[in-house]
Amino acid sequence: MKNLIALIVLVLLCVGLAQTSPGHVLLGDVGLYEQPASYTELAFTAPADLPTSLPTPNSPINVSFDIHNVSGTARAYQWSVVLTRNGQSHVKATGAVTAPAQGRVTVTKSVAMTCVAGRLQVQVRLASPAQSTDFWVTCPPAKQGAK
Repeated sequence: MKNLIALIVLVLLCVGLAQTSPGHVLLGDVGLYEQPASYTELAFTAPADLPTSLPTPNSPINVSFDIHNVSGTARAYQWSVVLTRNGQSHVKATGAVTAPAQGRVTVTKSVAMTCVAGRLQVQVRLASPAQSTDFWVTCPPAKQGAK
């Protein structure tokens, strides 16, 4: 009976140790524990709703994106919305948000830039980890002068 109790106590101690950081290191050394994945997802909130063309040269562009923190701790993110036309980039909005562990935050901004003829790239960037996502919109054609 004493051996059974000693075995149960030993098992409980081992299980308790396995739940600690040193226990994770020991289990990792023998190949029995792997750190959980830690990464960030950046995506437009509703990709199907992104505009494909602008009705007027000064139309605001509504940008809504999600930052998903897939890690065990809260994380702060620096973001920016950049508009690029004809090779020239303009930062139109910046900010910071904190996403909780295993959490998601949504950022919504309305940005504008004069755009006549051609295309405009709308890009959302994260500073760290360095990530970006983008879409393109067609600018309205230039008005023809009256004859």
